[in-house]
Amino acid sequence: MAASLRHLSYLLAVAENGSVTAAADQLGVSQPAISTALRNIEADYDLSLFVRERPHKIALTAVGRRFVANARHLLEVAGDFDDDARDLKDTQSGTVEVGCFTPTAPFVVPMVLQRLKQQSPSIRIKLHEGDIDEINRLLTAGVIEVALTYDMYPIPAVEFEPLAEAYPYALLSADDPLARFSSASLSDLAKRDMIAFDLPITQQYFHSLFIQHNLRPKIRHQVKSYEMVRSLVGAGEGYSILIMRPMNERTYSGDRLAYLPVRATIAPPRYGLAFANQYRTTRLVQSFAKVCRDLFAVKNKLSPFLVPPVHK
Repeated sequence: MAASLRHLSYLLAVAENGSVTAAADQLGVSQPAISTALRNIEADYDLSLFVRERPHKIALTAVGRRFVANARHLLEVAGDFDDDARDLKDTQSGTVEVGCFTPTAPFVVPMVLQRLKQQSPSIRIKLHEGDIDEINRLLTAGVIEVALTYDMYPIPAVEFEPLAEAYPYALLSADDPLARFSSASLSDLAKRDMIAFDLPITQQYFHSLFIQHNLRPKIRHQVKSYEMVRSLVGAGEGYSILIMRPMNERTYSGDRLAYLPVRATIAPPRYGLAFANQYRTTRLVQSFAKVCRDLFAVKNKLSPFLVPPVHK
């Protein structure tokens, strides 16, 4: 657009006041600035908008009246746009696009939604599940505004706010001889077949636990479903390493499971909120984040889903 909104506002002020002097007084702008704006508008559109009358009065031409009517409409629309844009920042009602790491979403998201419904019932949530790499891509692409995920794969474009530490644990069949013990060492586990949770980054993290202790896991199956991991372990196909655990200890088919702390010095992954650095958070996102912070601040709220660590 050739003319700026500011210059169009100068034009309207002149049209309404009938003089550059009066328009300058009303707007608190210098007369030369207004005169220059008028000349530029007429030159840009190759139109004669005003008839100059002596000594300081000017009047609109027929074309000028149409131009001013269109300019007035444009400025009104721009004002509405500006108001709506500010509402997007400050509104307490609307939809938040939320990403969630697929395996842990069933543990955390329902609690968050219940608390959100109590504290901010006018906020709606649209969920986007994915693995950690997908969550990072959705954040940086602007598809989601905030995510509940782990910090296993930090990238510069994503800001992470930790809310809890979650230590990995060994998932075993209740019939496994190791299940009789109170914990399992990585060296004991490395001798057994492993059911690997085949998600990008997650699998790398679990493998790194062994590599840090000069061990290598024996992968028997690689599966992408959380419940498939549990079912294969329950069927005696091997063990697995996971982070959050369900409250029940049975698979879909009824096989019993055991959850054992891993006996090793491990730096636990952190679970929390992730935001894209390049996007400003709206009031809606801030409200959602506060609900998450308040929820995780409640003592023992997540403890049923976590296996306490055991260090060497």
